[in-house]
Amino acid sequence: MTDISFEYNVPVFAGAPEETGGEPVHRDTPEYEALDWETTRMGIEKAEELGFDAAWAPDHLMLGRDHAEYECWTLLSAMAGFTEDINLGSLVLCNDYRNPALVAKMAATLDVISDGRLELGLGAGWHEPEYDAYGWEYRDGFERLMRLDESIRLIKRMWDAGSEGASFDGDHYQIEDASCAPTPVQDPHPPILVGGQGEQVTLKLVAKHADVWNTDVFNGDVDTLEHKIGVIEDHCETVGRDPDDIEYSWDGHVICTRDEQKFDRLVDLMTPIQFEEEYQDQADIETAEDAREYFIMGTPEECAAAIEDRIEAGVTKFQCWFVDFPDTGGMELFADEVMPEFR
Repeated sequence: MTDISFEYNVPVFAGAPEETGGEPVHRDTPEYEALDWETTRMGIEKAEELGFDAAWAPDHLMLGRDHAEYECWTLLSAMAGFTEDINLGSLVLCNDYRNPALVAKMAATLDVISDGRLELGLGAGWHEPEYDAYGWEYRDGFERLMRLDESIRLIKRMWDAGSEGASFDGDHYQIEDASCAPTPVQDPHPPILVGGQGEQVTLKLVAKHADVWNTDVFNGDVDTLEHKIGVIEDHCETVGRDPDDIEYSWDGHVICTRDEQKFDRLVDLMTPIQFEEEYQDQADIETAEDAREYFIMGTPEECAAAIEDRIEAGVTKFQCWFVDFPDTGGMELFADEVMPEFR
């Protein structure tokens, strides 16, 4: 039986409406009213206590209510100190926000201090307002992807070289005798997750470099998952890689409850979800019926059925945004009645 992993997306920002009856600031956390460290930490500790396999932090800087948001790498480092068993991952680091040679060193250090619990998620970046606000150059999509391609190759080279030092002379990045000691604990290195959905460039990059492909919420329906996984498998044949070397993750919203009133309230808060410009060929998620196509929601039995459909499509990792947070009732019911069905 294939191992199925259930994972927790960390609420690093509050998304509740700013006024009664208003629209949520962010649909991932529509009931989290104000960012609070003890509340966010409680969720991480609860996820570990319930047996979730990993905890993932997004890498944005000002998405939440009042633009308050925890920085990803600092958060992961703190999590390494107060957790013991749960894996720690970035979903996903924006490649342009940090120098990749420094990321290689940071990741190696975090893998050592967490005793081999790091999963390194990387992406090309997309949120232009953050680039503008923080003074980073926002390049066209193809160039951002080429920079990501070089970054992954550079990071792996540094991990392999260790104290001997690595050199890299790319179009976008150059290093000379850059050491990375101590090296990561995991052999051959921490798994690299790549997020993105472009079929010609991004998914070929996944086939070349990634250990895991991350769907994001816009690819969470079964038909799209099957199609995208098929594209990656075709690219694997082109680049000469065994497609079984890549895992596929589902990343999305979860509503797990037997309370119909709670379910309806959460769906009303979560929808509609408008797709970003690059997804204009897809319909927005307007209703509960729409949302059921993309997300895992309903009773534990309905959640298990939705998971089974995605496992049949090839998914083995489920990265969950529990929409009722900071109420932990949904994740507790999910852990008690859904997760055991797959373990």
